[in-house]
Amino acid sequence: MNLEQRDSGGVKWGENVKSFLKGRSFPGTIKLSRSNRTSANSQAGSIDSTDAAEAFAKSRSPSQDSLGVSPSSQDITDSGHLTSSSNPSSTPKASAGGSAGLPLSVGTPSSPVRPSAYRSMSDTRVKKFDKLLGEQVVDLDLLRELAWSGTPGDLRPLCWQLLLGYLPPNRDRREQILARKRREYRDMVPEYYDIANNDRSEEEMGALRQVSVDVPRTAPGVAFFHEAPVQKCLERILYIWGIRHPASGYVQGINDLVTPFLAALLSQHFDGPMELWDIETLSEETMYAVEADAYWMLCKMLDGIQDHYTNAQPGIQRTVFKLKELCRRIDEPMCQHMETEGLEFLQFSFRWVNCLLLREIPFQLGLRLWDTYLAEGPGMKEFLIYALAAFLLTWEKELKQMDFQEMVLFLQKLPTTEWDEKDIEMVLSRAYMLRASFNDARSHLQS
Repeated sequence: MNLEQRDSGGVKWGENVKSFLKGRSFPGTIKLSRSNRTSANSQAGSIDSTDAAEAFAKSRSPSQDSLGVSPSSQDITDSGHLTSSSNPSSTPKASAGGSAGLPLSVGTPSSPVRPSAYRSMSDTRVKKFDKLLGEQVVDLDLLRELAWSGTPGDLRPLCWQLLLGYLPPNRDRREQILARKRREYRDMVPEYYDIANNDRSEEEMGALRQVSVDVPRTAPGVAFFHEAPVQKCLERILYIWGIRHPASGYVQGINDLVTPFLAALLSQHFDGPMELWDIETLSEETMYAVEADAYWMLCKMLDGIQDHYTNAQPGIQRTVFKLKELCRRIDEPMCQHMETEGLEFLQFSFRWVNCLLLREIPFQLGLRLWDTYLAEGPGMKEFLIYALAAFLLTWEKELKQMDFQEMVLFLQKLPTTEWDEKDIEMVLSRAYMLRASFNDARSHLQS
């Protein structure tokens, strides 16, 4: 369906929205408004979903980032990493009962919610999360629908653990499973990591060297990830994951994918912005619990995209190919211009796929992005293609005016440093619309 094929008031599009979605429902609400704008250069068989995405995004309730890092305090380096300035002080969060290291979000949230925790999210949505997570058995389908539009910061760890299948929907089983999985991880550390180098194989030494090189490069603009205890935690997670997944082993880029899990889990133990978190205030037991949970959550996520990191990274190659074909159908002139200038999609989008866009946006928006990724469940891999297309098409007009060198420099350092949740919501909304539009025209996804 071509969204340009509607009357000037948008009425035809509204009348056919049910058939357009073909049985699917929006993970939110959509408000349609009349618009007299028309596309002067629309192509046959192409989609211009900007208007619909704008309406969709405006109707959504943006989620809150509990970490308190403002977009204006961050910048992106030439390599695509973030830089950050300081914010007001914070203090460690006191435990609200339970054993040391047990996530505060497991079970029914019993501690009072910080006033700032949901400042961007409507009270109605927060109450829906509270009610749902307070049930004896959580309805995962309903949780996916709610989480797609963003999760409250204080509830994010529990939501993610449920969405990933790390924790079961039945709350009575959670503490037992957490204790077992944390014990399993703790046993892995002396078995795989805490051994003498002369007891490691050549492949294991190579993996350890690569991990030790990549860890200091992880999120360079977020000072918290450069504290020694946090980097040691990252090193253990990445090395053990690589050793236990020999089909791929550790690959550069996986280090970035751990950071949202660590940030979300640690946010349960601190108030205020990340750059003022003091890791030294946490007990060893708490840090081990956080590290173990982050490891298992990473495992669950990578299970669905492991071919991104096997030899020659075929999953990334296929995703880039599908992205190119999809963009060609949406905006043929833009793709033709890139081709004429000699710019290959692989040159700029490999990093996008490898790091799931984390390096292209401010860090706190990566947490919001993860809400939607994890809510997609098994569909995340396909949705990523539409998210990448929507992200690229944000600058379709600018790119058409650039030559090869200008495009390369622009795409290496995109102007996203001032982005807030409304911007990432627009990308996600447009991605959703594109997927719905191409639901019955999937030749662009055939490899």
